[in-house]
Amino acid sequence: MTEELLPRPMVLEEFTPLVGKAIRVDCAPKSVDITLMEATALADRGAAPRPPFILIFHSDPKVRLVSGTYALRSGSFGPALVYLEDVVPPMNALPGHYYQAVFN
Repeated sequence: MTEELLPRPMVLEEFTPLVGKAIRVDCAPKSVDITLMEATALADRGAAPRPPFILIFHSDPKVRLVSGTYALRSGSFGPALVYLEDVVPPMNALPGHYYQAVFN
């Protein structure tokens, strides 16, 4: 029997070694790769169980993910459920699509 993948608490330090690396996204009709471009701490303004942070991902122009929760994995990281949201590309951005995941 396969164990169901459930959301879990994550911290910035899990993602910092993955900056610049491909992250595999489980989606239909087939899995795709996106690149983790940034992993940045946010101002801690609440009583969250861990400091908040934001992740910025980039995909090839041919890859377009809709906002939603995906299982991500890269090397020994994952699978982990992460909510990705499509965002406007930054100035002078690489061609393709950008996504963010905010942990607050």
